[in-house]
Amino acid sequence: MKALWFLILISCCFLIACNKDSNPIPQRPLKPLQIVISDITSTLTIYNFSITNQSSVKLIDIYAQTQNKTYSVNVKSGDTLTINYFLELEGPSPVTAPVITFIYNGVPMLTVTNRSGIVSGQKDITIP
Repeated sequence: MKALWFLILISCCFLIACNKDSNPIPQRPLKPLQIVISDITSTLTIYNFSITNQSSVKLIDIYAQTQNKTYSVNVKSGDTLTINYFLELEGPSPVTAPVITFIYNGVPMLTVTNRSGIVSGQKDITIP
């Protein structure tokens, strides 16, 4: 009888040990990516500005903004982000060039600016 209980106990311990992940893959922590939109005057409208990760999930989606603002989205190291933007500058000359800066871990990664009438494009950035 003792041998049977001993065998059951050993079997249970073996099953528990097999079900545990003894060496889990370390998860990269999420860190904020700041998007700073500055130097916007009343002559600029952001018609469309979006950031999408490699899984096609939109992290940020902005329409019709006319003010300076800072946004923050959580990203992981190694993420590849696609940035789509379409801005229109209108009004009297000279026009102030808007600046969109992407800051990760305190370091500016990318700056987009232009003084022409319509600013549009797509950029890909990889988070270090």
